Amino acid sequence: MSHTGGSPTAEQRHDAPLLAGRAEELRALRESVRTRAAAHPSLVHLVGESGIGKTSLIQALTGSDFGLPVLVGSACGAPLEQDFSFGVVRRLFCDLLAKTDASSRETLLDLAGRPARLVVDDARVDARRTSTYATHHALYQLIVKLSERAPLLLAVDDAHAADAPSMRFLAYAAHRLRDLPVTVLLSTTDGEPRNAEEPLLALTGLARELRLAPISGEAVAEVVHRSMGPASTDVITACTEVTGGNPFLLTELLRVLPPSGTALGADEVRLLGSPAVAARLRARFRARPDTEALAHAVAVLGDGAEFGVAAELAGLAPVQAARALDTLAAMSVVPNAHPLGFSHAFVRNAVLDSIPLGARLTAHGRAAHLLRTAHAPSEQVAAHLLRSGASAAPWAGEELRRAARLAAGRGAPDIAATYLRHALKQPSSPAEHSPTLCELGSAELAYAPHEGIGHLRAALAAATDARQAAQAALKLVPALCMLAAHEEASQIADAVLDDLGDTDPDLVWRLEAAAMMPEFLRLPTVSSALRRVERMARPALGDLALRRAQQGMLATMTAWRGEQRDEVVRRTREAVRGADLNFFRPPSYYTLFALARTDASAAIDEVYAVADRIAQGSQWPRATAIMAMAHGLRALHSGDLHEAVRRFTRALASFEEYGIDVRGDHCAVTCAVWLTDALVSLGWLDRARDLLTRHLDIAEAAGETLEHTFLLYARGRLRLADGDPRGAAADLEECGRRAETWQMHNPAVLPWRSRAVTAHLALGQRERARELAGQELKAALGWGTDGVIGVAQHALAEVVGGAEGCELLTAAVARLAASPRRLAHAEALLALAAAQHAEGSGDQARAALEQALALASDCGAEPLAERAKQQLAGIGGGRRRGRRGSAPHGLTPQEHHIALAAAGGATNRQIAQQLCVTVRNVEFHLSSAYRKLGVKRQGLGPLLLAAPESAPAATAEA
Repeated sequence: MSHTGGSPTAEQRHDAPLLAGRAEELRALRESVRTRAAAHPSLVHLVGESGIGKTSLIQALTGSDFGLPVLVGSACGAPLEQDFSFGVVRRLFCDLLAKTDASSRETLLDLAGRPARLVVDDARVDARRTSTYATHHALYQLIVKLSERAPLLLAVDDAHAADAPSMRFLAYAAHRLRDLPVTVLLSTTDGEPRNAEEPLLALTGLARELRLAPISGEAVAEVVHRSMGPASTDVITACTEVTGGNPFLLTELLRVLPPSGTALGADEVRLLGSPAVAARLRARFRARPDTEALAHAVAVLGDGAEFGVAAELAGLAPVQAARALDTLAAMSVVPNAHPLGFSHAFVRNAVLDSIPLGARLTAHGRAAHLLRTAHAPSEQVAAHLLRSGASAAPWAGEELRRAARLAAGRGAPDIAATYLRHALKQPSSPAEHSPTLCELGSAELAYAPHEGIGHLRAALAAATDARQAAQAALKLVPALCMLAAHEEASQIADAVLDDLGDTDPDLVWRLEAAAMMPEFLRLPTVSSALRRVERMARPALGDLALRRAQQGMLATMTAWRGEQRDEVVRRTREAVRGADLNFFRPPSYYTLFALARTDASAAIDEVYAVADRIAQGSQWPRATAIMAMAHGLRALHSGDLHEAVRRFTRALASFEEYGIDVRGDHCAVTCAVWLTDALVSLGWLDRARDLLTRHLDIAEAAGETLEHTFLLYARGRLRLADGDPRGAAADLEECGRRAETWQMHNPAVLPWRSRAVTAHLALGQRERARELAGQELKAALGWGTDGVIGVAQHALAEVVGGAEGCELLTAAVARLAASPRRLAHAEALLALAAAQHAEGSGDQARAALEQALALASDCGAEPLAERAKQQLAGIGGGRRRGRRGSAPHGLTPQEHHIALAAAGGATNRQIAQQLCVTVRNVEFHLSSAYRKLGVKRQGLGPLLLAAPESAPAATAEA
């Protein structure tokens, strides 16, 4: 074969798929021809679905260099040439004889006999008037004479469409090839009618079948890259999926893809069709109108079509439809399986695109009706209603609403909204209009809140009775609270409650909960909100979901007041049991934050796992943000500052993705407050200032709101870190004044008093500091968690000082060691070390500082760690081994004392009681001693009693 240089043309690039991935098959066929050259005849049947690459493979084979002389004759069957007697045979011999000179050609035809000359040279030959045996024998003799000159390759493509006389001759010759060096290669296409079935069956019965499979994904990738340049893995996967590795389909797909360099997504590839593929199918269907009608019906219905529905949509009787289906399966257009669908999505798209628009719209409308009659899922019916244009069916609106509810339930609010917008176009009564608008607005709240609020306002205006108005208000009021439109929300809730009266206690309770929120978020109306809470706590509700919401509300209020911690845990578990997406609407989700303050690890794990599943299944950015906040709050309490920052930052990003101004959303502002707390502890003050500045402007303009109160706490904390105790005290005192109005007594919720103590002490206002510290400790003891009590004891110790302060600090350290609050534990250790050093207990102070430094470093609290290092340096110590004045063996005095007690047989708890420290503190020092000595507990005694010089060198392990 000759080759030319230069870059391939666009046409050549599009033809590239036709031989891609066929190297193995081509190699096998070439080897077969070379083997048959040694006087071993061969008959090969190449078979596969339409477009699988049979013709390209035959063309590549007949144009091959076999490494030895081979005479090649090739022909192709064609439906329009089936009436031409010996048309295929004439083409074969014309090719073979073209390789000989004129004299040799005449000699060969003379030796074969006159019938052979008639077939080869006389186009007027008629098989009906020719002696069949004489003709066949003469042609056979011609093959014999040619094979004596060189091995032969006879290739007949599309043999199913070849003329009957030619196929009868080939069947005749196949039985007589014996030891001749002749290879006969036939190809047929699945599902195509066979013009000369009997001789073709005789031939294929003798042949070795070679079925072509789809090309591999790697071959598809190679073709795509060669044709359109670099493409993403997703696009290549989509090309493989829609074409099924069929080379012809891949070729046509590449023709309709946009030019190289155009942005292309995998989903776009999956929607493409091809006019060329549609035309090819029309040609195959030309004599089979029933088959074409069924193919159109299956294309309209899509994958998973039921046979009966498809037959009815195609207008075919069951028997007709069955025959058409069998033909489509034989042609590999559809799989031989039920329910129905296309073997290749690209073919389905091509068929669907080929249906005229009017007929396609009508077909979708009729499909919706048939599917509804067959009790198909509502979303399946709705999908066809969307594609049918403006359907006027009286049942269409309700079917679309039902489908929307199913879509929303599976976490697809955008699809639900699409159904509902179409439902609004359907004929409906005034009584149906408001509920449809309400459902649309509710769905849009999940991803487009401003649009959702607009439709909810329209639903409220279109309500025909108090119940419809109440349903709209239940969605609208909390949504308005997200925009800080509290006054409008309160007015709507009160007006709807007045109209509703006492007709439905459960509905009234839900409206009371909605009305409570905008009141609770503003200081001037919080008293009214708390009165509502009291009323809402009393009624016995009939609806289980409402009872759970009631428990959630009570859990939150109980936690804010700092009462009955066990009740908060119980009620939170009850609130989340069996919950759905409504759990992430206020006030239910507040229970997540209330529970985090209980330090009940098992309950937190259990409840958060349930809430995580709901949020992940909903795909609602607000639910995702709330869960990130909950996990961030837990990380903040445990001192995992970097994790807390990561969670809170992700939450704020989700709020912003939701499409509202996060500076006005009380939930997002709360997240910013907690993030500020974490940033200050990390020492990232500039970032904390920027974050607060973004939120304070709007909050201060809004006045005395709940979110502004939390922001005052955050700014007070930041001002303390900035060295501005006067500003900090002002912010924290104002925060506390407001917190009391909200009945927010629990220091686990808002520890403003302990922060204010530090500010007042810096200002020399010891009496106010002592008053606040006492109040904090009383409230902390009422709540009962070790962490909150420890923080309060630490605050009071800072005020009283002296021996009493040291005793309080020792108790605080013990409490905090038993809690998850590692950062607060480190702060208390730092204060205890200062007190111990002041009393002359340098070794104990050094041990406390080392522990504080380890905890602060582990939490990421660099400012606190730096203070610990400075204090260590100030008392003449550090983290050195074997320093002057230390205990033997390189241990600190505290480590040595504890190790001796352990060597004497005392348990960790007994040692802790003896030294007035926590068990965790004992474990910490023992672990350090083990590392330094390189022994376990049972080896402590002999080692400690030995001379210091015999002790092993301290290890460098952390």
